[in-house]
Amino acid sequence: MADKINRKSSSASGSYKYVSLILFIVAFLILLASLSAATYYYTNKITQETQKVALVGEQAEISQEIARIAFSQESYLTNETFNRYKKDGVEVNKIPLEDFPQNTLFRRTEMKRLADRYNEILLRLEYGGEIADRQGNIIDVTPVKFSSTRANVEAARRIWDYYYPLMTDFDLEAETGYLTRDYATYLMDYTRQYNRTLQRDTARVSELIQEYVDRLQKQLNQIQIAGVVLALILFLLMIFGTLRSLVAGDRKLAEQRRETNQIMQTINEGLFLVDKNLNIGNEYSSHLEEIIGQRNIGGKKLNDVLSKMVSSEDMETADVFIEQLYSEHVVEELISDLNPLNRIEVKIDDFSGYFTTRYLDFKFSRVYRGDTIEKVLASVSDVTDEVLREERAEEEREQNSRQVEMLGAVLNVDQRMLENFIDSTKRRIDEINNELRRPEKTKSALQNKARKIYREVHSMKGEASALKLDSFVAQCEDFESKIKEVQDRPNISGNDFLGMTVILDEMVSLTEVIDRLNARITSARVVSDDGEGVASINTMHTYYTNFAKDIAERNSKEVVLLCAGMDDDILPEDKKEIIQDIAVQMLRNAIVHGIERPLIRERAGKREAGKIQLILSRLDANNAELMVEDDGAGLDFEAIRAKLVERGTCSAENAAKLSKRELAEHMFDSGLSTAKEQGQDAGRGVGMDIIREYIRTLNGKLKVASVPKQYTRFSVVFPLK
Repeated sequence: MADKINRKSSSASGSYKYVSLILFIVAFLILLASLSAATYYYTNKITQETQKVALVGEQAEISQEIARIAFSQESYLTNETFNRYKKDGVEVNKIPLEDFPQNTLFRRTEMKRLADRYNEILLRLEYGGEIADRQGNIIDVTPVKFSSTRANVEAARRIWDYYYPLMTDFDLEAETGYLTRDYATYLMDYTRQYNRTLQRDTARVSELIQEYVDRLQKQLNQIQIAGVVLALILFLLMIFGTLRSLVAGDRKLAEQRRETNQIMQTINEGLFLVDKNLNIGNEYSSHLEEIIGQRNIGGKKLNDVLSKMVSSEDMETADVFIEQLYSEHVVEELISDLNPLNRIEVKIDDFSGYFTTRYLDFKFSRVYRGDTIEKVLASVSDVTDEVLREERAEEEREQNSRQVEMLGAVLNVDQRMLENFIDSTKRRIDEINNELRRPEKTKSALQNKARKIYREVHSMKGEASALKLDSFVAQCEDFESKIKEVQDRPNISGNDFLGMTVILDEMVSLTEVIDRLNARITSARVVSDDGEGVASINTMHTYYTNFAKDIAERNSKEVVLLCAGMDDDILPEDKKEIIQDIAVQMLRNAIVHGIERPLIRERAGKREAGKIQLILSRLDANNAELMVEDDGAGLDFEAIRAKLVERGTCSAENAAKLSKRELAEHMFDSGLSTAKEQGQDAGRGVGMDIIREYIRTLNGKLKVASVPKQYTRFSVVFPLK
């Protein structure tokens, strides 16, 4: 076995050296398509608006022509017709139509036609639709939308609604056979009073539409210029990138691959060669038969040997893979990636009539003579012990870790608090499951769905952290990271939530573990002589004190918590969980964001341990108050201001104008956090958002007071019923 193994890369180089060129060409074509689409859109829009300008111009001409006809008619009636119909010096108000010249009657008919045309154009400007232009072509007009333009159209409409019937009433006069002088005089008076206003409004509409056309043309020019510049840049990158890729590919093709031995001698592996007909060579390592549980395999088909070990389903995949071993179209680097025989579970004959389950690892390498694949070298390793050891170690590690942690937590937590946590967690998991199953399609609905799930998970994490259930906290953080990843996607879809169901199932399993441990410990509790259970010494005061201590230690701080009213029978059952959630969130914020580290407090002349007050009190028969106050650094309004600018919520100029009250309101924006780093206790920007939602649920009111370097106080007043 003196031949050497050459791992071909020439075909790979030939396939990949044009990737950059193809990508640049695709980008160039996409740019051209986008530019063409933009040009078509803007050109079509400009054409539509230009047609509107033409129609409005026609309106202006119509109003002038109507006024001219009205003036000439009124002059004719006044100076000639009615003067000829005086009786005894008294003017006659009605004149028979047959006494009028045909030219006069035609002009009145023309006035009606012009009025109908003006009214048709005005309707299309208001509501859109098809209309014939001056050349008789049917055009589709869109209604005017801009407020300023529409205001002028509406102003013209108010005048026209009264003017139009005056010009169309000629038909009524034709039915009576007379023309009244009062009607002609009234029409002329209205024309003198409002025609100029009508023309002014029409001219303003034309001016505004033309301004919009000019803006569209300017935008189109800018897009075309930018497209040409970008196309030039892409062309240059395409030229230089292609040249660079070709040079690199040529160098790679010129490199000589190092040769290795055809068969590597080993003791723990089974080695054999496979020819083009997939026949196993007669020479193979002595350890091979023991590994695969078959004797005298020399000359046998590789497929036949494998079919005796693997399932029919796995064999179908293996057949497809084996056929590719000698395919020139499959590059060497892909063989290991496509290999389905990696750590496979097989049934092995132990040569005593019994079959055992083992895990085998097959690896394949091509043996080249020149550019031709001559044979394939296969190596087989028995990795059963390694796989089983890894699986057992991992299972035992996870199980022991969870069991020990859960057991310690259950033993040190008040049974009532633990049961409340279990019930609350199950309810929240049900809420999350319902949200995941609820179909949503719009982006806003999906974002709202993610925020709801985030709030539930964050609340569970706070309760678990208070009970020192670290494994549960870790799962919640994984869940939060998954939700944050989905929220940050530009195009969120319902499929993005599918991966959350796996994490939710793990949380369900862990909750069941906690529930079972609690049930076992509860059943084993020592009962006193009088038959009553041993009273728990844990209280809500202890719960919050331990919670504050844990958070302070994680953040290298010291705190003293003064807790009052949390163990009193103040709250109704339906509000206890919400108040507890609010207290947990506020307490965490006070420690993480409010209390300074000991060295900083000492320099400021304060005690090293920060003081926090958590007080629940009844204000009257119907209302209660939850107050959390710390003697820390106070609210960092400048940090909030900077964060608003960073997130794009408002510009730097507008942010500088915000008052402290307005900045305090922005603290409750979803996703806003002034924490420098993201961790278990801060940095995700959801805690204050949760507080706001809970306060809304309570129909409560929140008051915030803060003095820099002295204190921050959050007070929630809420009804008890």
